[in-house]
Amino acid sequence: ADPQGEFAGQNVLYLARSIGDVAAAAGRAPTEVADTLAHVKRALRQHRVTRPRPHRDDKVLTAWNGLMIAAAARAARMFADSDWCLDMAVRATDFVRRRLWDASSATLYRRFRDGHVAVEAYAEDYACLIFGLLELFQATADAQWLSWAIELQRQQDSLFWDEAGGGWFSTSGRDASVLLRLKEDYDGAEPAATSVGVFNLLTLVHLTADPTWTDRLPAALRVFGARAASNTRTVPMALAALSTYHAGLSQVVITGEEGDPTYEAMRDIVRTSYLPSAVVVMVPSSRRAGIGRLLGALVVSPAGDSRHTDCF
Repeated sequence: ADPQGEFAGQNVLYLARSIGDVAAAAGRAPTEVADTLAHVKRALRQHRVTRPRPHRDDKVLTAWNGLMIAAAARAARMFADSDWCLDMAVRATDFVRRRLWDASSATLYRRFRDGHVAVEAYAEDYACLIFGLLELFQATADAQWLSWAIELQRQQDSLFWDEAGGGWFSTSGRDASVLLRLKEDYDGAEPAATSVGVFNLLTLVHLTADPTWTDRLPAALRVFGARAASNTRTVPMALAALSTYHAGLSQVVITGEEGDPTYEAMRDIVRTSYLPSAVVVMVPSSRRAGIGRLLGALVVSPAGDSRHTDCF
């Protein structure tokens, strides 16, 4: 790659042999060879800084951050001594909410760079961020993340859901310059919005028992029918979602007082097994009311006995 066209017909210097080999071949001391190379590097660097710098892509994308938030939050849930993962996930989520979310108009944006926000979010941005928020809720027992995930899911459905064919279009259709609304059905380095969306609905249905989301699951999965039948390697996330849909999610609910040895022991027991198809909900007594208002499918024990700890 030579974006500036600077190296046509030229060589790019590199160290082909060790300093010891060069010293032996030249009959010089290794320290002398090292000093000479250091001098050459300084001269090369002084010349390099006068050239145009290569292009750099340093924008912040909502979808990519959503995937990283999900990964960091799940790692924090699974591994002991991983508070740094949880801190990273929370800080990234706070950044997205402050910089890329306009609560007054319920608008999510796709890109942030150098203080500027642009481009209304695509379906993949919503889906990946919701994925991250659901993982973060399970890692923190903080109801604000579940509440925002529910709000974003309703917005994603409103903007992108295909009532005729199922699944979510990539774009909202509000931009007149976009002549055709496409629907991604390929799971590459970034999974398709519908693949992630199915996983999100599976979790949300388990938590909220919203019948609308239950009804949408089969329609969303059918989007991948033809590709799954002819080229399964291209839709791994969709097939994982299909497998989870048929197998069903398990549910783990841990209630009790934070810091209580029994409560913490139960959390440690859950960590001993990787449960990718389980929804893990921690309900510490101090947050029972806030979580209980959002969870339609869970029966949260009344706050009468703060010593009571359950794991279902």
